[in-house]
Amino acid sequence: MNVVEIRKVLLVEDDLDTQAAVRFALQELHQAHLRICSTAREGLQAAADFRADLLLLDVMLPEIDGPTVLAGLRQNDIHRDTPAIFLTSLVDPDDMRYYQSLGVAGVIAKPFDPMQLGTEILKILSAPAAEPPPLMSDELAVLHRVFARELPVRLGRIRDALSQCRQDPVTRAECAQLWELIEDLRNSASTYGNHQISTAARRAEQRVAALVLSADRSARDLLEIEMDLMAWAL
Repeated sequence: MNVVEIRKVLLVEDDLDTQAAVRFALQELHQAHLRICSTAREGLQAAADFRADLLLLDVMLPEIDGPTVLAGLRQNDIHRDTPAIFLTSLVDPDDMRYYQSLGVAGVIAKPFDPMQLGTEILKILSAPAAEPPPLMSDELAVLHRVFARELPVRLGRIRDALSQCRQDPVTRAECAQLWELIEDLRNSASTYGNHQISTAARRAEQRVAALVLSADRSARDLLEIEMDLMAWAL
């Protein structure tokens, strides 16, 4: 891409410490014009009138994840071909293959060194385009279809377990059952190549784990889990 400088950057990131680190790295050290958005909705709205040279996207955003935000940004002619980089701690091989399939320029693992962030971005943008991911094998494609066919049943079981966690009195065993069902869904989704569901399940799994430890049935946590369930069903 022969990028020699970082000029205008759209950052979609909900963590305030990460926002501060990127602001220091790009505004202070590289004099870039940085537009910071804390939610996916803000990012999509900002993209309508902010012509960025680079999209920096957190993967684990509340409500809508980074890959979904990227898909929304690609619907805008302004950013249809704008280089995108994910900022994330989810960098296992399956995750990296998934990001590559979305056409991002690269991935920067969290936590990162603010002093080196600009250099790392320039290195990613200056590198030759990566080879496209291999096509799904016939066997894996069959497994993927089987998983999709079984998904409504799995979601029904998770919804039933979620309903039990809303009853009084709630036990940690009930929350643990919910966690196990979601963990099973995440593992299957990863195996069968459905990384969007795997990522959403990982997020819900972390929330339910907190419920198991504290038996806290706050409406916020349960609502967020329900939102994830609806997202998987779409």
